[in-house]
Amino acid sequence: MAVPVAELQRVCRQAWEPVLARARQAVVFLDAASAEALHWSCGGAGELLAAGALAVRALAAVSAAGARVVFVVSGGLRGGTASAVRGVLGRGAVRHCVLVAGGEEEGSSPAELEETLQRWMGEGGRAEVVLRGPPLLAPVSAELCLLPGLAALLPPLSGPGGPGPAEIGVGALPTELRAAVRALVEDLDAFLTAVGLREENFAVGPLSRVIAAELASYAPARNRRRMATNKASIVFVDRTLDLAVSWFFPLFGMWAVVTVEDSEISPTGAVGHHGDNLAEKILSVLPKLPGHKTDVMVNMVELTALRTADETCSIIAPGCLAQPK
Repeated sequence: MAVPVAELQRVCRQAWEPVLARARQAVVFLDAASAEALHWSCGGAGELLAAGALAVRALAAVSAAGARVVFVVSGGLRGGTASAVRGVLGRGAVRHCVLVAGGEEEGSSPAELEETLQRWMGEGGRAEVVLRGPPLLAPVSAELCLLPGLAALLPPLSGPGGPGPAEIGVGALPTELRAAVRALVEDLDAFLTAVGLREENFAVGPLSRVIAAELASYAPARNRRRMATNKASIVFVDRTLDLAVSWFFPLFGMWAVVTVEDSEISPTGAVGHHGDNLAEKILSVLPKLPGHKTDVMVNMVELTALRTADETCSIIAPGCLAQPK
C-alpha cells in the first residue's frame, strides 16, 4: 500500500504543529536535521515567521536569543545538541523556553528534561518539553521521504575479531549506533501510527535484521498492529552490501523503506546500480546546498541578465530542488 500524497502532507505538517503553535513572539532554533526537514515540508522558515516567530536560527551555542525561545531538535537532548541548547540558555536572556523533541530520552522523562532546562536558564526560568508525534520527514517526492535526523546511520563494517553477521544484536552495537537504531524504531512506529498501518518486516543484512527485530518487539508497535486496519510491507536493506557499486542511495542513509502492496519498488530499485536516472545525475553534478545532505544549489543568475565581476558577491540566492517553482 502506498501512502497517498495528501496523507503524507498531513503527517509532515502534524509533526510541526507543536512548533507552529508555540512560535509566536519566540526565537525558533533548529538543529541541522530539523532545518532540512522544514526545508522540504511545511512551507519552510516562512511558515514559522507567518506563525509569529521573531526569527528562525540555526542551533548554536553562540546564538543570541530573546526572552522566549523554541528549540526544535530531531532527536533527544544529548551530545552536541545538549551543549548548544545549554549555551543559548546560559547567556541569561531567556526566561521561557520550549523544547520540541522526538521520543523520550533514555533515562530522562519530560519532567526531568524540564528541570534540566530550568537549571540551565537560572532562577525564574520556565521550561516546557513537548514530545511530537510523527517524525520530522523530508518529503523529496510523492514516492520518497527521508529522515534527515538519521542520515549518518550506517551499518558498521565488519573487521577482524568483530561480531559476525549471526552474532550481532542491539546490545552488541556501539552506544551511539544503538541510540540511533532505537531512534529509528521510534520514528518508524510514530510514522506508521500516524498513517494507521500495520507492517510486515523484511530485512537484508545484519543491522537491518536488528532494526526489524527491534521494531517487531517494540511495545507501542505491538499495540498499534493490533488496532491498525491497513497493511504495508517494509524492506530494510544494509547499504554496505552493495557499497562498491552503488553510491546514490547511501547519500540518503543506510536503509530503504518500501511499501509494497500492488505497487512497484522505488524507481532505482532497492540496490540500484545503473546510474542512468535524472535525479542521480543532478545530485552528482550540482554542489550541495550549504548545511544540507539532500538538496543542491542551482545557479539562478544564469537565468537573468544580472552580472558582476566580483565572484564573492551573490546577487541572487541559489535555487534548489525543494522549491515548488
